[in-house]
Amino acid sequence: MGRAERKAEAREEILRREQNRDRLRRVCVILHKPAADRSPEESELLGKCGDLVHELEKRRLHVERRRHREQEVLDDTDLLREKVLQLAGAFRAAEHVVIYTGAGISTAAAIPDYRGPSGVWTLLNKGRTVNAGDLSEAQPTFTHMCIVRLHSAGLVQHIVSQNCDGLHLRSGLPREAISEVHGNMFIEVCTLCSPQKEYVRLFDVTERTALHRHNTGRFCHNCGAELRDSIVHFGERGKLTQPLNWEGAVQASEKADVILCLGSSLKVLKKYSCLWGMNRARARRPKLYIVNLQWTPKDSVATLKINGKCDDVMQILMEELNLNVPVYDRSQDPIFSLAVPLHSSEEQSHTRKPIKTADSHNIIPEQEQPVVEQPVSGGWFGKGYTKGRRMRR
Repeated sequence: MGRAERKAEAREEILRREQNRDRLRRVCVILHKPAADRSPEESELLGKCGDLVHELEKRRLHVERRRHREQEVLDDTDLLREKVLQLAGAFRAAEHVVIYTGAGISTAAAIPDYRGPSGVWTLLNKGRTVNAGDLSEAQPTFTHMCIVRLHSAGLVQHIVSQNCDGLHLRSGLPREAISEVHGNMFIEVCTLCSPQKEYVRLFDVTERTALHRHNTGRFCHNCGAELRDSIVHFGERGKLTQPLNWEGAVQASEKADVILCLGSSLKVLKKYSCLWGMNRARARRPKLYIVNLQWTPKDSVATLKINGKCDDVMQILMEELNLNVPVYDRSQDPIFSLAVPLHSSEEQSHTRKPIKTADSHNIIPEQEQPVVEQPVSGGWFGKGYTKGRRMRR
């Protein structure tokens, strides 16, 4: 083919694209009109462009479905109480209850979720800056403390958390009862020691880490190897024994007859069939109860979906079960007894604000604590959490 023919073909292709774009614009304009207001010529054009009209209708339905799923729905007071009473009955009858928690249980601690109206990904998709409160000032919420009480009462056997904020650990739950499957921002690990040596810190250890880059810049006090954080980003496999504790999560789910999901979209956890009893006969699978304001992909198979805030639901549940809820006491926070002090040479290895003890003269009473906003540009919020990439185990 000569140069003239190639140029003529290129011009024809450009002309076809322009004609297709013009036809698309005309069809879109016509479809936005009520059928009664369309002229005979417009109706005839729609008839000739059946494939295009069908494709545009599919796009419209997809957008509407996505918007519907992103909406937060709140049950009215009477319906909420009625549903929670059903949940309480399930707790009384169950032999082995597992709770799966997501970012929604920590929003009361001024830690943003991901897919809510003010969530991390929601704001990033809108091109807006994401801000979070000072994470060193966050403390376990009412829901966290309810879970502690349910566990101590023998009504809950295990907690599987997607959160990296460490609040389950700080609430007082035993280590063996928690699976922090996405890691803990306060824990760094030596993977060369056998068994793996864990270092709990009083500050966020993820300052220098990111997707596929986990070394923290500090070194093992035992073997001298460089420490790594415990965070699992999208596109990574979580291989650490602790704090991920996948073995505990799988063993608990295999025994579960009731699963309660609190404040999670379940868009990640749904991928792990080992957590849902899918290897059992349908009649023997655990009953699923979901507490979330937005749609989740497990709603259709849930025994009950409760559209409510976690703290509100847990308040009614604890009253119905006649269980008092302990108040978080910073002086009893386990993180202070678990924390490994830095060597003198490591004092300048981070700039993150540490968690202060209850008797620190710098502690401001809870009701007077200001919310200090800071950009979420690193750590377990910003680094590696790329939307659209599948998380693998």
